[in-house]
Amino acid sequence: MINLSSVIHSSRLSQDYTILRSFGIWENGEFIKNGTPSTLQFHGIITVATERDLQKVPEGNRQTGAMKILSTEPIYVTGQLEENGFSDVLVWNNEKYQIVAVFPDKDYGFYRGICTRLSGEMV
Repeated sequence: MINLSSVIHSSRLSQDYTILRSFGIWENGEFIKNGTPSTLQFHGIITVATERDLQKVPEGNRQTGAMKILSTEPIYVTGQLEENGFSDVLVWNNEKYQIVAVFPDKDYGFYRGICTRLSGEMV
């Protein structure tokens, strides 16, 4: 397999971004956050999600704005990191995007995530 992580970190393609990672508990079907989210600083590629990208996720018919993130650091959706973990949130250009799908291309040295904008959520 070809490791593409050097492309993900290319100074011509990549940029800094923030991931907010929350933990908590599920109570009566509602996620109750436990404290404030952890703030993680990452570096990778962020681009607009294409129609083809959106067809891969159940939320593909949303019109709220979607982004694609390519990261050498693991990113998670609800329940993927641990039972009490909530989906990571991308903070980019003063807007928040919830990660709704992750495709682990770790054989190639990166993770690919699809994020949808959290309406009304500004930093």
